Amino acid sequence: KRIKQMDQLVRSSLGEKLDINNKILIEDSTNNLFASQDKKISQLRNIPSHPPISGYVSKRISNSDNFLKDSHYGIDIVAKESEPVMAAASGVVVFSGWNYEYGNMIILYHGDGYFTHYGHNSKNLKHQLDIVERGEIIAFVGSTGISSGPHLHFEVWKEFKPVDPLLYFPEYLNSDLTFQHDQ
Repeated sequence: KRIKQMDQLVRSSLGEKLDINNKILIEDSTNNLFASQDKKISQLRNIPSHPPISGYVSKRISNSDNFLKDSHYGIDIVAKESEPVMAAASGVVVFSGWNYEYGNMIILYHGDGYFTHYGHNSKNLKHQLDIVERGEIIAFVGSTGISSGPHLHFEVWKEFKPVDPLLYFPEYLNSDLTFQHDQ
């Protein structure tokens, strides 16, 4: 009781009043990105629908339901070094930088719970908080991070869960080198 009295005395002498019953409004730093008309993300363009590159699928998604150490949450698409990597949907760059496993990596948020990941890039062209359009070049194919050769590691996430990119891009089944698909 005495501590509370001292606390009130100190606060009143400093002219500071702490009202913990009022909620503090915390604003996300990305909220203002979507406020202006020219920077809005269209719900029609947020679903991944533009293939990020042309190439051959050398590895598919595995263990997507349980987050194990050996899980592979996307597909690997073999392509020539320095081929342009394009955004699968319009969105905002939430990460552009180095990652030990995927080297130069870009993560895009597309709204409506969609994220796409682009790894092993030789060079990232976009930076955090950049707005990108579907089909816009965001990076170049490389072999950075833990990689055995030039390819794109591509992931699609919906509601914080990995989804098989082949569901969005069935055309990659025509260039699938894993022999896991039905013929």
